[in-house]
Amino acid sequence: LSDSIVLTVLSQIAFMPILVLASSLCPVGIEGTLFSTLMSIFNFGGIVSTEIGGWLTSVFNVNENNYDNLTLLIVIISISNLLPLLLLKYIPDGVIEE
Repeated sequence: LSDSIVLTVLSQIAFMPILVLASSLCPVGIEGTLFSTLMSIFNFGGIVSTEIGGWLTSVFNVNENNYDNLTLLIVIISISNLLPLLLLKYIPDGVIEE
């Protein structure tokens, strides 16, 4: 098994709590629409993060011959991984009853 297979499986396992929360908040009858919307947002976020990572790498001039700013790049990317925590306050507290 390559590491990409293992990372894919682990990322799907990590995504499960989001799907469980979404299913508990989802009105009856639109589960498929909600799942496809969540997956579209998830995939779009992956594309955007790849592009921003590439852009930051070029801004900091980190390449195969120059690692001078690698530490700063790693710090900035690590901090940016914490930004979604600011959005946690917008998640409802409980299950919506119908």
